[in-house]
Amino acid sequence: MGNLLSRSSSEDKGRKRALDSDDSSNSFNKRSRFDQEPTVVVKESDVGIVAYVNPHLKGFHSILKYRAEDFLVNEVDMEKNIVHLTSLAPPNTKTKEILYDYYPSDVFDKAVGEILSDEFAQQFRQFLNHPEDEAAMLTVETNKDQRVEFYQLIETHLETKVNCRGKDGKLVLRWPSAVHNDEFIDWKALGGEYLQVNMYKSGIDTMNAINIISSKTLVHAKHFGYAGTKDARAITTQTLTLKSVKPGRIIMAQKELIQSGIYLGDFKFVPKGLTLGDLGGNHFTIVLRDVQGANEADLELSLQSLQINGYLNYFGMQRFGTSTVLTHTVGCAIMKKEYEKASDLILDPREGDREEYHIARTLWKDTHDAAAVYAIFPKRGFAERKLLSFYSRNPGQHAKAIKALPKNMLSLYSHAYQSYIWNRVVSERARLFGTSKPMVGDIVMVDNTMKKDGRSDNNAGRRSFANRQVPKILTADDVENYSITDVVYPLPGKKSVYPDNEIKELYRKFMAEDGISMEKRDNHFDGLNGDYRTMLSKPEQMSWSFLRYDDPTEKLCNTDVDRLENKEEPIGIADGQYLALKVEFTLGTSQYATMALREIMRAETSSQAQATISHN
Repeated sequence: MGNLLSRSSSEDKGRKRALDSDDSSNSFNKRSRFDQEPTVVVKESDVGIVAYVNPHLKGFHSILKYRAEDFLVNEVDMEKNIVHLTSLAPPNTKTKEILYDYYPSDVFDKAVGEILSDEFAQQFRQFLNHPEDEAAMLTVETNKDQRVEFYQLIETHLETKVNCRGKDGKLVLRWPSAVHNDEFIDWKALGGEYLQVNMYKSGIDTMNAINIISSKTLVHAKHFGYAGTKDARAITTQTLTLKSVKPGRIIMAQKELIQSGIYLGDFKFVPKGLTLGDLGGNHFTIVLRDVQGANEADLELSLQSLQINGYLNYFGMQRFGTSTVLTHTVGCAIMKKEYEKASDLILDPREGDREEYHIARTLWKDTHDAAAVYAIFPKRGFAERKLLSFYSRNPGQHAKAIKALPKNMLSLYSHAYQSYIWNRVVSERARLFGTSKPMVGDIVMVDNTMKKDGRSDNNAGRRSFANRQVPKILTADDVENYSITDVVYPLPGKKSVYPDNEIKELYRKFMAEDGISMEKRDNHFDGLNGDYRTMLSKPEQMSWSFLRYDDPTEKLCNTDVDRLENKEEPIGIADGQYLALKVEFTLGTSQYATMALREIMRAETSSQAQATISHN
């Protein structure tokens, strides 16, 4: 494994993570802080990640996420189609073929006069003669029939593009602009009231991308729908829906959006919007650079093993944060209603903190002066500042302070604890009983035979919750009918069904070590119903290739935008100094590509551990 966790020398720093690349805007510069301060590496074993499906693979040293293009994520829709950005062209919003017959000005003006009035025709001609007056607006009293006839005249016989719409019994005319786009849209005839677009983004997470689009298009963020969130540490493509938003608003903002690393295209009109969970998974394209410790033949064996045997479907390191105070420890304290402890875990000093955080945290520990600490706490510390703001108004009210945190943040803490227990249980299950087949008492998910036929499904998104599966405990009579890939284990919760075998006692034992009880009367799982997760996953649509290269910063993989621009796919150099592995696969929802890679790499996958690696 070589220097996996070692510090690079000062002369290496100029080569780390492509920071000197001539295309630095497309490279992740997120590592620089690790070159300046001590790095405390959180290990996989700290969060229960220990076992492997195939413990005999050789493993190798490599660099993950050296350039932005080294980690591509393309959403997979519910029909199992991989979402790509393939076109930036505006959509066709016409519901019928239009035969244009542009009139001379005098003929056109006469037609306007016949529909409305000669006076308005003169005013409209004056409007058309001054396109430089971008703020000009013309209104006239009309009825619906007049407006429809005028729209048809404009559409077919006027070459100049003008926005027109009806409002409060009036016809309103103005020039097209980034602010106003009044193109008439027949939503029903085009396919539905939702505008669907594919979004490609780089270096920004989904919510920030939506906020940027909202700002540039003047479309409120509440009108956006999406199936899943993608973080900033990858180049991603996913689908968005916008309710009753005309495509012109997007088209007019495209240049500004591209400057922010956001591309929108593949426009389509659909009858239903997206909600969280309306997806089939994600397709990953990953480049591992400077592969050492294994030759191509070794890598082939490892990749084939991953493809055939799969990997343990752990919750990855991202689930637990990057500091020495892991999110599941906070979640455990909250679940036990130890609110002061939870607060201190969030606010107290922690090993490896940057200096400005350490100063603020130390002041809190020494004084508990919330207002003073709030004044100096870095603005990036969202949870900490939320707590301090509450304490400055309500000293000592720990329960209310914790509950004042946003719901999604509270969920993050408690879900991290559920994930931690799941990881520990699965690791021990693999150690004790292997990963080859189900056991009597294990759980699989089956169709719900008790559901009522004809029950209405009011889901706003695209999934049918009426078809949700339910847990089944395997008996000696049916265990042979299922494979290990069917086995699920529960995330502990109020409604979780636990295995009817030794695994249930593992849940009880591991949670008892943390002071958490499975018994409902102890109320440790308030608001946590629980869920189920497959123990083992197999990548689908998996393929791989090898490339050699000399320049550590060389681009080794094309993105959707590269293909839109018809750039040649990188092929490397036949006798290059370094070996890279390019691998592609599709995983299900909430499955971690880093955990699939871990099965073959045998290397720590935390961002801190990866940050310490450079080309040798």
